[in-house]
Amino acid sequence: MEIVIGTYEGPIISYAAKLSEEINFEPQFVEKSHSGCVKSVACNNRYLATGSSDESIRLLDLHKRVELGALMQHSGTVNCLAFHGSHLLSGSDDGTICVYQCGSWECLKILKGHTAAVIQLSVHPSGVLALSVSRDKTLKTWSLITGKPVHTVNLQTLPDNVIWNTDGSTYAILSDKEILVFQPHSGKPVRTYSSPKRIVSCKFLSPTLLVYGGEMKDITVVEIENNSVQTLSGHNARVKSLDFVRSDVKDHFLLVSVSSDGDIKIWALSQDSHELIGGTKLNNNRPVCMCVYTGEKKYVKQMTTPAPTLKHQEVKKPKKKKIRRKVLFANIHAIQGGKSITRKLKHKKRYRIIPLALEHTT
Repeated sequence: MEIVIGTYEGPIISYAAKLSEEINFEPQFVEKSHSGCVKSVACNNRYLATGSSDESIRLLDLHKRVELGALMQHSGTVNCLAFHGSHLLSGSDDGTICVYQCGSWECLKILKGHTAAVIQLSVHPSGVLALSVSRDKTLKTWSLITGKPVHTVNLQTLPDNVIWNTDGSTYAILSDKEILVFQPHSGKPVRTYSSPKRIVSCKFLSPTLLVYGGEMKDITVVEIENNSVQTLSGHNARVKSLDFVRSDVKDHFLLVSVSSDGDIKIWALSQDSHELIGGTKLNNNRPVCMCVYTGEKKYVKQMTTPAPTLKHQEVKKPKKKKIRRKVLFANIHAIQGGKSITRKLKHKKRYRIIPLALEHTT
């Protein structure tokens, strides 16, 4: 597997971790295409995307090891990126979320609805819905089919992250020192986890296995169903980012963590045990974000407990009144040789006798 790290100074650094009796780390590349801090990195089975404070998204083909160019759709810092299938989603300080087609890199949709910066987004495993949190203290559920928000929740605190679990049956919202776990059909959290210090990163490894770390330096692993807790100790500074890959052994994972002092560690992890199996040091650069590339396709999994369909919020717009000119006289029929004329009044739907003398004066 390959560990890609975005740094505060701007370079993107990649290490290959070869798994054998001992894990060997080999530098792969250092990319210096961004002119600002790298705020987000994401990869699928072929492409790597990096977002920066220079308002650009840089693209690399990890198969051919070539740079593909830059996406300049946003007018603010690119805070978050997420691949799903053949699409890439990005969120920015300009309050919008862009959806791109991988390969052609055409911007298919621009999701507008937040009134402040988009902090983080997460795509449902089905690819139909996406969640986003913003500095306007709202959580929005988006339909990726129509490109419109279908639900909005006002949050009491400023959110830092939002993530779906691996089968889409629950999602979690991170806010400072607290993580709230929700089910899609419930407005109240089903689980709440807190820390004495700020939580920086969190990740679902399975539908019920949640890991998080931050300024407390330790990594906490929680089994949501039975609330069992493991603590992974080894970092000497705050944990900046977490990612994982599945092990060949069933229900086992390889968890990768990076701390602000540049320490990269790999843990062998299951629901009831853990072991530190390797690590290396990143020198002269401060890590900000990280992703793990394996080159394998990530297949969409079906939900074990299907969530109810969210109803679309219909906003009734007031109907515009059409201004019609009043036709006072639809027909005029003069009686020859008489002393009066008869006019049919359309707006009153009746006949009216008007003296000829009045007609001459008008």
